[in-house]
Amino acid sequence: MWRKRLKNQTIFYVVRIFLAFINAIPRTTALSVCDTLGRIVCLCATGTRLRAIVNLNRGYGSERTAAEIRSMAVQVFRDLGRNAVDAVRLSQITPETVGCLVAVEGMEHLEAAYAEGKGVLAVSGHMGNFELLGAYLAMKGFRVTVVAAALYDERLDALLGANRIRGGLNVVQRAHATSAVLRALRRGEVVGLLVDQDTRVPGTFVRFFDHPTHTPVGPAVIAGRTGVPIVPMGIRRREDDTHLITIKPPISVEDRPSEEVVNQAVQKYTSEI
Repeated sequence: MWRKRLKNQTIFYVVRIFLAFINAIPRTTALSVCDTLGRIVCLCATGTRLRAIVNLNRGYGSERTAAEIRSMAVQVFRDLGRNAVDAVRLSQITPETVGCLVAVEGMEHLEAAYAEGKGVLAVSGHMGNFELLGAYLAMKGFRVTVVAAALYDERLDALLGANRIRGGLNVVQRAHATSAVLRALRRGEVVGLLVDQDTRVPGTFVRFFDHPTHTPVGPAVIAGRTGVPIVPMGIRRREDDTHLITIKPPISVEDRPSEEVVNQAVQKYTSEI
C-alpha cells in the first residue's frame, strides 16, 4: 500500500512541476521538449507502443507496410506530446490571440444549432487537441460544459480540472453526467462528449475504421428525448503547429426513436468524427 501511495505522490508532483515548467517556457521551446518526451515515451512504454501498432494495423494495415505503421506509431506519441503543450497552456490563450492558433471550418453549423436555444450535443473523439477544442468554443462566446472521467488520484483530477476551468469550461464528472448534461442543455449550453471509447455504458456496435466498435448511444438517446441537435466536430494539429477545427452539419434524432434509428444516428456521428 505504501508503495502505491509513494508512486501516486511522485506522479502528482512530477505532473505539477511539468505543468509549471511548460507554462514558464516559450511555446516553441515547449513544443520541442514535448516532441522529444513523446519519442522517449514511445521507446520506453513498450506495451502502449505495441497497442498503438495493433490499432494502427487494424485501421491501415491493408494499405501501409509494417515499417510505415511503426513510423506512424512514433508520430502518434510525438503528436500527443506537441498537443499537450497547448492543452496545458490554456490560461495563456486569450479570445484575442486564439485566432492565431486555431482555424475553423463549418462554424456556421454550430452557430445555427446554438441559436435554437435548446442546447447542443457536441460529439468528438480522443483525436487532436480535444482540450483546446472545448476551450476555443468557450473563448468564442459559447457556454460549454464538458464531461470528463475521474482520474485515480483526486489531486490530479483537481489539477487538470482547474486547467480546464481556466480555459473557460464547466466540467462535470462522468459518474454524475446524465443529470448534469440535461441541466446544461436546458440552459442552452454546448455539451462536449468524447464518444470513441468503449466504456461501461449502454452502447451499440457500429463501423469505425471498417471494424465493428462498441460506441455509446447516450448522445443519440438524449437527442431523441430532448430534440437537441448533435453536432459532430474534430480538431487536428497542422504541420505549422496550429490547429484546425472541423464542424459538421447537425444530426437530428426523431422523438422517441426506435433502436434502429438510434443505431443509425450513432453510426452517422461516429463516421463524422
